Amino acid sequence: MTSDRVKIAGRLKELLIESSPLIEKFTAMTCPGCTDVCCRQKHGLYRERDIRYLQALGIDVPRRDPSRPLEGPCESMGPQGCVQPRWIRPFLCTWYFCDPLLAALNEAPQRRVRRLTGVMQEMIDLYDYFSRG
Repeated sequence: MTSDRVKIAGRLKELLIESSPLIEKFTAMTCPGCTDVCCRQKHGLYRERDIRYLQALGIDVPRRDPSRPLEGPCESMGPQGCVQPRWIRPFLCTWYFCDPLLAALNEAPQRRVRRLTGVMQEMIDLYDYFSRG
């Protein structure tokens, strides 16, 4: 494993931790009243990039229950949302923004949205690094 991969994974973890409270301000307004929860098992599956990222951090990839229906609720969903820290979740979990969540972002103070957008763009750039084998 290269030192670049470890550094990039470390920076990505930092950004995921930094972005979590920013994202949670919006999910706290939107998700509790939702009747069609979008956190489904199929979105909680780890893909190659997720696995490479976690391996670079020296973290074991959390196991998923293969018997759970893919369209059913994610096994990591707890009463207050996801039980996994954002930096361990599959990236699809962090990147998925449903229509009500996008509407909340559009209505929020733009300074807060720009901060989140900037952090997310850097995360996307770093995450793309893990698409290379």
